[in-house]
Amino acid sequence: MSADLAARGAGAARLCRSCTHFRNDPAYLERALPGLNVLSSGYASVRGEDGLCLKHDRFTGPRDGCADFTPRAGR
Repeated sequence: MSADLAARGAGAARLCRSCTHFRNDPAYLERALPGLNVLSSGYASVRGEDGLCLKHDRFTGPRDGCADFTPRAGR
């Protein structure tokens, strides 16, 4: 995602964690990724704050970003 990181250039406010397409709730991840609980669970410490980008259908970190950033309502 390095090209996407360059595209975010507008600062920290354009991070995945602030995007409407990003989901990292453990319960949501366990439903979206059947079998995840085999690796411990969506609450695993190795996952940290990583989550799914629903726009690009990929697992990503909260500090990543891309040109398709859409701010969440209320932020």
